[in-house]
Amino acid sequence: MSSRADGESSIATRAPAGCRSCKQRRIQCDRGLPACFKCSKRKLVCPGYKPQLRWANAIAVRGRFKGMQFPQEGEAVSEARNTSSTKASPLSPLEGAEQDEISINGETAISGVRLVPDFPNDDVVRQLLGHYDEKIASTLVWLDSEHNAYRCLVLPLAQRQPALMLSILAISAKHLSTTSSLESSFPESACDAAIQMITAQVQQVTSQLAEGRDLSNEISIETAEWMLASMLTLLSYETIGSGSMDWQSHRQAARILVHALGTATRRDNELYEFLRNQLSIFDVLASTTNFDSSITENAILPNPDLRNVLFSDYLRFIYRVTLQSREKFQDPASTQQGDASTPLTPKTLRDGFEQARGLTLMAARPLQLSNYSKQRDFVRIVDIYHHAGLLYSYRCLRFSSSIPGDVEYSRARLLDSLEVLEEIPTWVQDLPWPVFILGTESYGNKSYQASVRTIYEMIIETMGFNHYDLVLRFLDEFWSGDDPDWSVRARGWEARGIQLLAV
Repeated sequence: MSSRADGESSIATRAPAGCRSCKQRRIQCDRGLPACFKCSKRKLVCPGYKPQLRWANAIAVRGRFKGMQFPQEGEAVSEARNTSSTKASPLSPLEGAEQDEISINGETAISGVRLVPDFPNDDVVRQLLGHYDEKIASTLVWLDSEHNAYRCLVLPLAQRQPALMLSILAISAKHLSTTSSLESSFPESACDAAIQMITAQVQQVTSQLAEGRDLSNEISIETAEWMLASMLTLLSYETIGSGSMDWQSHRQAARILVHALGTATRRDNELYEFLRNQLSIFDVLASTTNFDSSITENAILPNPDLRNVLFSDYLRFIYRVTLQSREKFQDPASTQQGDASTPLTPKTLRDGFEQARGLTLMAARPLQLSNYSKQRDFVRIVDIYHHAGLLYSYRCLRFSSSIPGDVEYSRARLLDSLEVLEEIPTWVQDLPWPVFILGTESYGNKSYQASVRTIYEMIIETMGFNHYDLVLRFLDEFWSGDDPDWSVRARGWEARGIQLLAV
């Protein structure tokens, strides 16, 4: 999910100036929503403002490949995989797939990715990039918009960086295979190749660290961007389909990279800060359902200097609660409060989350939501996270039994807000964690359990990320067990090597 208000001006300035129709007519586009007024006035179909993808088998016009076309399918096979036979991809292109303005040129990304076994033809690649644009990028941000940085900034970067291109193609192919009958061995090949490229760069980073060099000055900002974007993409890739726990290794690698790079020289870079804050969302929320110190300690937190980051203060407060709860588990008599000088009580929890709610609503002002239903729904999403945070905190800090009225109030408010969302498809990517928390507070209540199951089944069907199946299976097991504290069962699962991820 995006850590920034997607309508902020810094991204908007790098987005297309207007719709393609106005550009072709050489007039200034008014960028109206849902369609620009000038197109509507002329009774034209406005194509919108998102980047338009085109895969072109063009001739390189500069660099060492000048004058050369893309290699044809089967011409090159990676030396590292010379024992594998190249197969035709069973993925088939979409009927009438649109080809438009953004071209991926053969001199850069394609010259690296063509070496991967089972690399699909150009039509399929166009389909995969379109699928990422339409179906995947929207699930990675709090609220999708035309300024979604995964489209505006990450996709253009992938044109220049083969590892990132491979990561995007891999997650798109794997996601498409889970939401349709299409199957291919290409996703695994692409993932392996991307990891090899990242590993080669990481080895250089490791050597520089061993030499005591300052990486914040050694690594170019674009190298930092493509490495972090690739790691986050592969992290999401591992949550699709296989039930793999390898997401943890990608998360740890991304965390190490960010810690090594620091922030002093990166704060003015839009894409790097966006990706860093993306990692912080995942890092903080993943810490709530995992108890391994390697996951919970030294998490990446939202940059406190950026005031337009959605849920920034909320995530920082949740992480404070998580650290304190882990200390309490290790030493129930401990009065230490992690990084806090004031002990957390039910009152300070309510005050802290109330302040975080207000700051999130203030940070959302640049969003300029297009209609009243979205505005109302955003306030409901903030309320949903507010009460989920309280329920999580009451339980893990062991206050639930002493304040049953507060627990019931937040539980009821959370479910009420979920049930009155007006445009659920717009917000479905934001629901897995708070609905999981509602599930952990539904022990012994069949009505709440049925509601949670219904919502989670909708999340699984809509998003296509199968790690949510594991979350629902955990809740079913928890509800049928004999301990009302969900963390007891979660720790048991973790001891068996199964890590919950409700992000």
